[in-house]
Amino acid sequence: MSLEVEYYQLDSTQAANKYVTLAGTPMNALNVAMDTIGGTAQARNNDFGVDKTTSAPTTYIRWAGYNLDGQLTVNDRIRIIYDRS
Repeated sequence: MSLEVEYYQLDSTQAANKYVTLAGTPMNALNVAMDTIGGTAQARNNDFGVDKTTSAPTTYIRWAGYNLDGQLTVNDRIRIIYDRS
């Protein structure tokens, strides 16, 4: 297992689009964790979603339509942890 940890300080584009693009691709989208720095852990499928594209190995962590929609703004910091083995 090779855990990958990515930190993001949301810029205006990420905050407006309501997603970030991961640098890598998780082995299993069900095993992705996210928390807000200075906040709490978030629940996948309640607070955020994991979208993997089929045309390219790109994974998005999005909060549009989830509990975090309208909660995250510019300069908020988030941490995402996933297995990239």
